[in-house]
Amino acid sequence: MNAREAIMEALCAQLAQAQFAAPINDCDTWATLSRRLRLWSDVASADQPALFVAEHAENVAFASESLPGKTTLNVDLFIYIAAGRDPDAVPARDLNIALDALNAALAPPAGADRQTLGGLVYHCRIEGRIVKDPGDLDGQGLALVPVKILAP
Repeated sequence: MNAREAIMEALCAQLAQAQFAAPINDCDTWATLSRRLRLWSDVASADQPALFVAEHAENVAFASESLPGKTTLNVDLFIYIAAGRDPDAVPARDLNIALDALNAALAPPAGADRQTLGGLVYHCRIEGRIVKDPGDLDGQGLALVPVKILAP
């Protein structure tokens, strides 16, 4: 397996390329991108939309005793958006725009069938249940996005 740190740096570089189809809080990309997760109450509205990349688990699986294991890195992406308290605003719109930008940033390069983070991994993709809280009630939007990275 390639070094975990090299994989995470490549992932963050890929995520930094995200471009929003429409501005979120006057930003066309992340106002904050960090690998150190913070509570949303500690992230000022001016620092949102924010993307936090958190590493919390790994799985190692073996096909047989004679073959090396395959490691899946389980990464959680936390998106924070300042939804505001405008009763006419639709905070889910901003979450949808941010999620679409993530999908595009992690899409396979042209002519490829998977995202390999520059050849470091077998695949890197959004996989699993995405949790969304647009912030209708408290003005703070959140999405939790699971990313699976298979590192052979």
